Amino acid sequence: MKTLTKAEEQIMQVLWNLEKGFLKDVLEAIPEPKPHSNTVATILKILVEKGFVEYVVQGRNNLYKPLISKEEYGKKTVQQLVKGYFEGSLTKLVSQFVNDNKLSVEELEALLQQIKDAQKN
Repeated sequence: MKTLTKAEEQIMQVLWNLEKGFLKDVLEAIPEPKPHSNTVATILKILVEKGFVEYVVQGRNNLYKPLISKEEYGKKTVQQLVKGYFEGSLTKLVSQFVNDNKLSVEELEALLQQIKDAQKN
């Protein structure tokens, strides 16, 4: 799967929240400072070319809709992160968070309980 640039990801975040929208809807939903409308239109075109977004022509406007869910993209991105930076090991990823004091004992216990619950099902 192709990755998104920061600008593309910002537009995808807007589309995921909107579920679908015209260029003007996307522009309205982007936080300040807003990019120029031509910039957003170009990014939408790139997202269509990359296969992340589709559109339907309605009158003189395009109605844009994400082809991949936020959750699906998140999963793929995490998998690529783990593969590229943690030798494919989720344990190494979690260890990094523990070593950086970003994960508390309570959070680790909750993760362990979630793993145990998943194995029961």
